[in-house]
Amino acid sequence: MPSEHAPVLIVGGGYAGLTAALMLSIRGVPCRLIERRAALSDHPRAHGFNLRSLELLRQVPGLENDLRLVTRAAPGDTTIMVAETVTSSPIKIMATPGGFDPRPLSPAMLCSAGQDRVEPVLLRHARAHGADIRFSTELIRVSQDVDNVRACLRDTESGEETMVHADYLVAADGSSSAIRRALGVDMIGLDGVSHAVSILFQADLSIAMGKRGFLLCYLRHRDFTGAFVSCDDPDRGQLNVEYDAARETVSDFDAERCEKLVCAALGQPNLDVRILNVLPWRMSALLAERMSLGRVFLAGDAAHIMPPVGGLAGQTAIQDAADLAWKLAMVIKGEAGPALLDTYDAERRPVAQLSIARATENYVERLRQDRSDLSDAFGRVNYLDAAMSYRYRSPAISLDEPDDGLPADDTLHPSGKPGSRLAHVPLVRNGVEISTHDLVGQGFVLLAGPSGSAWIEAARALSREEDAPLRAFLIGVDVDDPTGAFLSRTGLGPSGALLVRPDGFIASRSVDGSADSEAILRRSLDRARCLDRREIPPSPPAYASMAKVVP
Repeated sequence: MPSEHAPVLIVGGGYAGLTAALMLSIRGVPCRLIERRAALSDHPRAHGFNLRSLELLRQVPGLENDLRLVTRAAPGDTTIMVAETVTSSPIKIMATPGGFDPRPLSPAMLCSAGQDRVEPVLLRHARAHGADIRFSTELIRVSQDVDNVRACLRDTESGEETMVHADYLVAADGSSSAIRRALGVDMIGLDGVSHAVSILFQADLSIAMGKRGFLLCYLRHRDFTGAFVSCDDPDRGQLNVEYDAARETVSDFDAERCEKLVCAALGQPNLDVRILNVLPWRMSALLAERMSLGRVFLAGDAAHIMPPVGGLAGQTAIQDAADLAWKLAMVIKGEAGPALLDTYDAERRPVAQLSIARATENYVERLRQDRSDLSDAFGRVNYLDAAMSYRYRSPAISLDEPDDGLPADDTLHPSGKPGSRLAHVPLVRNGVEISTHDLVGQGFVLLAGPSGSAWIEAARALSREEDAPLRAFLIGVDVDDPTGAFLSRTGLGPSGALLVRPDGFIASRSVDGSADSEAILRRSLDRARCLDRREIPPSPPAYASMAKVVP
């Protein structure tokens, strides 16, 4: 059997897997992604991006523009409502075209593209940056030890088997993850909140759409509960309908019944409908008891399953992968200690828990107000804050300030505290308007207030001494702050500074200047890279032997 090596092996070609391959590749880390299917799915499934995901993906040159090109709707041309049918009077309107202006909050532009349009773009960019992506390839068995992961792969067309020795494995193999099961990792939460079918259909949607760019309508019909989602093709739509699994099965949803359901949902009883696909799925609210074990990391649906109400599932998958990618890249390149990888579970699992709770609350509020038993206070965190401004707490974050314990920051009034997302502030560099987020992505960044030149000198000294992955910018010198908002939106004094990670999260903050700026910055940077063993003892190794993962 041929034997090959890959620094990172990724299993699964959905949002999590493709994003991991892309974000590793732009950092120059070779990776191999395998996918059992022969091609990407043509079912729209998830729709749109939130601003946090787009901020991360903007690190890939040209990607944001390519994503906008594959969607029919203009940025912000979105209608979200609750109604009995798509054409009846709304019960509640949650979003209207132009009703939300993201520009004060983020440099990213909204995009409503469906997953069937997005994944080919991610695939194309990942391959262009060197990712080795192979379809019709399945994982047969896998094991790991202290040094590596050994994975036996099989080409499903030729039957040829290959042994791959990988330094790390990203399990992005979906909600029924065979790798998760082989690891013996349990899922915790509510399994089988409801059952549903997703009906992809073709019809004349001119009346239903009414010239709207993107339409999401939660349906409280007298005969069923569900949602209509417009697709990026003008004559295609997606209808999700819940059913009672105790009384019905998927086989009850034949073409004739699905056609009637579509007509009822659109409020057009005589509409000519052609059913393209019927995809059954089980709605659950589940979180893996851990998201990493040894050299294996769970991402996306393999780690968490949530109601698809509010679009958090796909976004959480993308953000898992982006977080893991920069950490793997730094460890593989020797720029960070192996303990940095322990922070993946510490940081991402609480975020997944928050997303599950918020998505479940969305389900109760928008569709099933009779299911108040599913609601809890954690899920009532403001949706924008849960989606965009969740907080990280881990040994790599310098929490030298009092911790308020809140799961999310205030997006409209950012705190600038360590563990929070860097606020978007318009800046000007070399005569070009940019965002604070345009300065992050590769390595760490120090942003110092206009009187913080001592921090800049400290950063340059560290970079020369250790060849550390660190760049520094002084407000008013290296970049201009035309709105004067930088200090207020970061919580800094004029002589203070922020240390920002490659993902745009704040690793440490010094509100004011210090005579020991170099020593403070050194400690903060070491901590952010998990290099300071005096403060961060290495985690004990935890490895599991994994068995056969496919029949």
